[in-house]
Amino acid sequence: MTPITVIADDLSGAAETAEQFRLRGHETTVSLGVPSGRTAGVTVVDVGTRAGTAEEARVAIDTLPLPDGTLVLKKTDSLWRGHVGPELEALTGRGYDVVVAGALPALGRTVVGGRPLVDGRPLAETPFWHLEPHDAPSSLADLVDHPSVLVGLDVVRSDPAAFAARLDDALVGGALALVDAETDDDLAAVVKAALRLAVRPGVRRPIALAGSAALAAALADAVAPAVTPGAPALASDDVGPRGGVGPVRPVLVVVGSAAEVARGHADSLAATGADVHVLDPADDAGHLVEVTRASLSRSSVAVLTVTARRLPDPLVGSAALAEVVARIGATVELDLVLTGGETARAVLDRLATTTLRPLAQVEHGAVLSLAGDGRGLAGDDRLVATKPGSFGGPTVLADLVDLVRRTRAGADPHDLTASAASGAPTKRRTP
Repeated sequence: MTPITVIADDLSGAAETAEQFRLRGHETTVSLGVPSGRTAGVTVVDVGTRAGTAEEARVAIDTLPLPDGTLVLKKTDSLWRGHVGPELEALTGRGYDVVVAGALPALGRTVVGGRPLVDGRPLAETPFWHLEPHDAPSSLADLVDHPSVLVGLDVVRSDPAAFAARLDDALVGGALALVDAETDDDLAAVVKAALRLAVRPGVRRPIALAGSAALAAALADAVAPAVTPGAPALASDDVGPRGGVGPVRPVLVVVGSAAEVARGHADSLAATGADVHVLDPADDAGHLVEVTRASLSRSSVAVLTVTARRLPDPLVGSAALAEVVARIGATVELDLVLTGGETARAVLDRLATTTLRPLAQVEHGAVLSLAGDGRGLAGDDRLVATKPGSFGGPTVLADLVDLVRRTRAGADPHDLTASAASGAPTKRRTP
């Protein structure tokens, strides 16, 4: 099978997408930055550009190694945050025909008539963009400064050959194809049409797909899992803490997302008895390190979050949280639950983690991974759960803590997450 490279702009989205491939039998790793050494059949690269500048996002795509013959998927945020336009334009500049289908039906995030919707409401009329520096797009064409062609639902749901032909027409001259989708079946049709063009005889530009983790799931369903030459296959029970069972560790939950739903999740976990400690980057962190360490020694779980006051630069909060985690981790072996992509990346960078291997999910986007490549090497057995800030039901953090603890105790994480093991998308939605 052709190797697949997925490009994500934040870590929680990278793990969310990697899990869709793992669920469908693909050997998958998440690389924090440009991969080094042997890669899996599916490599999800977090380029970490969500909170950076548009030019940084463009350069990250321009310079990322993409060997000839690699299937490329640009993972986009399901709420269309980040630097979507510059990233897609960078792919076209590298010679790709780009097919954009960014719906995430399991969370009610769809595209109809080129307009992004959440539960049928225009994205611009929802509260999900209240922290963004500019207005939400009323149409996907607003996101790009590049020729684009809308491919509507009537085309997506037409005869497969006719759909592929219309998609081919839309891509003429390097235009972006912006494709409507409401359901997982729509996304499956998009993938099949794009792959039909990609393997068509003759000379044409390579195809790159762009969309949410639901598009990744459709791609994972459509393409047979790869066997990496020279690499032993990993069975599910080969991937986990070394020896299958690890000593009990405290779990530190780090909530870096400013989304209201993320703070609600922290409150729900606090209601179970977990101590919650709030970091203000303006304060001395030494006391916070000590009281959080004390909480972990008493109850084996604690929550660390950042102040609710609006910070001039959200990355300051992520960096401060990462520093506190590192100071605690210097004397306490920790497993982690991390909310918010930028915070997750800041924490793992500070801990010198470069690779994650997904193990399971408790619901869509709430993913448990193993730090390192999963092959039992010394120092690579930290369990790390990640979740986008806007995702999840009320108990999602408590569910992730429970999954971490039971996996650490030796249970097979696949047996603990029945819905994930079935591959069925969750229907639980954020408020």
